[in-house]
Amino acid sequence: MRSMRSIETRMLGYTIERLDEYDDTGLLRSIRFEVLCPRSGAVLASHPSMRAARKYVIVQELGGALHAPALLRHQGRRVA
Repeated sequence: MRSMRSIETRMLGYTIERLDEYDDTGLLRSIRFEVLCPRSGAVLASHPSMRAARKYVIVQELGGALHAPALLRHQGRRVA
């Protein structure tokens, strides 16, 4: 089996790559979209569509934004 990886887009620091997998005869077996970590480049998630990969990135960023005030309060900082 052979795989071919190509960058589809960069979004909010994350890289979304398309991963095409071919069988031994050269026919396309599957297409996946992988989300890579902005810091380490490690694969964070694999999705069947670009839309699902983009949604994952948005949810990750919104999750961090939603928890930020609680983290600041925990550290003793004032939050407006």
